[in-house]
Amino acid sequence: MATINLRNVDLNLLIVFDAVYSTGNISHAARQLALSQPAVSNALTRLREHFDDPLFVRAGRGVKPTLRSQQMIEPVREALRLIRQQFDGDRSLDLASYKRTFRIVIVDPLEPILMPPLLREITAHAPQVTIESRPPWNTNVTDDIIAGTLDLACYTFPVSAPGLMFETICPCDNVVVARRGHPRIGATLDAATFMALNQVALINELRGHINIDRDITTRGGNRRIAYMVNKVWSMPAAVGSSDLVAVLPRRFAELMAPVFGLQIHESPVPISEQHFHMIWHERNTDDPGHKWLRDTMLKAMQGDAAPAGLVAAVAAC
Repeated sequence: MATINLRNVDLNLLIVFDAVYSTGNISHAARQLALSQPAVSNALTRLREHFDDPLFVRAGRGVKPTLRSQQMIEPVREALRLIRQQFDGDRSLDLASYKRTFRIVIVDPLEPILMPPLLREITAHAPQVTIESRPPWNTNVTDDIIAGTLDLACYTFPVSAPGLMFETICPCDNVVVARRGHPRIGATLDAATFMALNQVALINELRGHINIDRDITTRGGNRRIAYMVNKVWSMPAAVGSSDLVAVLPRRFAELMAPVFGLQIHESPVPISEQHFHMIWHERNTDDPGHKWLRDTMLKAMQGDAAPAGLVAAVAAC
């Protein structure tokens, strides 16, 4: 392997290399770096000349790395990480002047828990920060985080792909909710009554992301689903104004119960506990602004619940 004269290698070329490797697409890399596609292509040309290797070859609608690229990527990322760490290590984040739009995905049950404290923090200390919430189920979370078009996802399961990081936010144990004074439910809800009642649930495509149907079918039989919705926010209102019941994450159910007149029951059919996870790309791990966002959202799990009035206003939208 020929020796490379590092004095002739522009650091920005390595940043482009990392972005193209991560996204597998020159257009996506250009968007992530806020560069034009010709600028990224020109940088790749210079890199190829430096390393005397194609580095990337066409594959479908994108590109795939050559063997030389695969050998280079980890040392390059480590070098960039160390450089960023040195530049960022002594730099404090001035929230008052910090201007940034964070694009996130957050599943419905976490939204009323995580977002109000974050928005209060933004209002009080980071007035130029904007949060853009993307639809959780109409988004390819893995591809968008890798491409840099999504900054963070708070999701029901960890996704696995090179370069992705995740941290567990909290457990998700499920309970059954019914309206207060439900004519067929006494002090406790038994399995036979639960299985006989009409239920509201997510549409089939969304239920595939959680283990509720699998566990109920295995341990209790087929439940009767009378109404299927495309977002969890729709379920408390439907239950509170009918004799339907629903299975919801406990923390979400506790917030919705006083708003919609719900009674919370332990599930008479055992449902496996899942976890909510925070997912991001490793390139953002040491980014001061991104770290502030993650830390603020994680602290929200330890704070007070969202005010009932705020929950009611959001749920009515």
